[in-house]
Amino acid sequence: MQDKIFKKYDIRGKVGTELIIDQADKLGKAIAFFFKDQMPKLKRVAIGWDGRTHSPEFKDLLIEGLRASGIDVLSIGLCPTPVLYFTTHMEPVDAGLIVTASHNGPEYNGIKIVLNKLTVWGDQVQKIKQHFKNGDVIDSVESGSLEHTEMIPRYIAWMRKEFTHLAGLPVAFTVDCGNGAAGAVMPQLVKAFDWPNVRLLYEEVDGAYPNHEADPTVVQNMQDLCDIMIADGNRFGIGFDGDADRMAAVTESGRLVLGDELLALFARDLLAKNPGATIVGDVKCSQGLVQVVEESGGTLHFSACGHSLVKQAMRTTNALLGGEYSCHFYFYDRFLGYDDGFYAMMRLVELVYQSKTTLNELLSFFPKFVSTPEFRLVYEDKDLQELVKCAGDSLRERFGGATTTIDGVRLKQGNAWGILRASNTQPMLSLRFEAPTQEELDNMKVIFERTLDQKLGSGWLTGA
Repeated sequence: MQDKIFKKYDIRGKVGTELIIDQADKLGKAIAFFFKDQMPKLKRVAIGWDGRTHSPEFKDLLIEGLRASGIDVLSIGLCPTPVLYFTTHMEPVDAGLIVTASHNGPEYNGIKIVLNKLTVWGDQVQKIKQHFKNGDVIDSVESGSLEHTEMIPRYIAWMRKEFTHLAGLPVAFTVDCGNGAAGAVMPQLVKAFDWPNVRLLYEEVDGAYPNHEADPTVVQNMQDLCDIMIADGNRFGIGFDGDADRMAAVTESGRLVLGDELLALFARDLLAKNPGATIVGDVKCSQGLVQVVEESGGTLHFSACGHSLVKQAMRTTNALLGGEYSCHFYFYDRFLGYDDGFYAMMRLVELVYQSKTTLNELLSFFPKFVSTPEFRLVYEDKDLQELVKCAGDSLRERFGGATTTIDGVRLKQGNAWGILRASNTQPMLSLRFEAPTQEELDNMKVIFERTLDQKLGSGWLTGA
């Protein structure tokens, strides 16, 4: 195993070169050692896996490592990440693992880890890396047990009870499962809610992802869904990422809705029922979100990007709702606070059908800004964070304006802003720009371009 697989939010890498399946039992023992070090009384761990071709072998070896360490294992089958999260809340388990690489291509795999219902991330992942490199193991006299159960039916039954008012409605929308783990849930969920007019696209779980990458925030991945919207006139469409902890939406006119727009929609509804509530959004979110939350009587708290960091910010601020530009959504009202694409979908279905209108019309309240999509620049330099820090210092000194530095640097001048940050999962720089007018947007891009030209060379921002 290469060190680079131990990332900020999870363990993830290319199978065969970075992540070595044959060493997964050793990795399982390292995770077990970490668990016991953090929670000495830990006894039982749940494990699920996605539809990648190497996931079954990977999870089998992880289970071997856990059981050899004296830990009982509850195997919950092929499932999306939200079902694993659900299991950690509903079953008597101390921790959970889901074998997945989320939206990454078929050559990747990895593990998301939960301990005591909280995501394992940051320094905790680095501790697992160190245990793995040290060969740390728990000497166990007795192997842990292995129990199998299917959690998806129980998850759907819970969802059916929570949204019983939506059952049997004449809903008509299309869902692109992207050949990911969402396909293990959606056919059963549609049947449970008696929705004969809901159309499923690419619901066959296929770890080769033959139709498109399972990242619904990328326009080209949602093109088939957009075309269906335009042709069929459904009220909206839904797309899931590979492990279904993210949900994106498409309007009836075939427009991909940005994550901050959906967060604003959820926030406005929540604040009408919970005046003064705190909402958490990541630093890539629109100034329009700030405006909507404030006009609705709420408080917006910016967080660093990443599901672990947003969840932490929500706990710190007692927020009822959180979300990211990347379409992770976290509800604490009526829910358990973790990112679940299916649950977010149900809340959206609820809003659309209660409003008796289309998604386009429902989103018409969102302030109009000119913006770029997230622009991601591959940059293999190991000192990405240092580059971003230096750029932030330069931006403040040369151009003034308000800066936010909780994750990279976000420079705001009037209602125009730009952000530069280093990706925590890939060797990339991430940028996004927004302004009331195209002229102000272009000016903000020039500010960032001039700041970074010396390091990256001229012309690097062309087309952003």
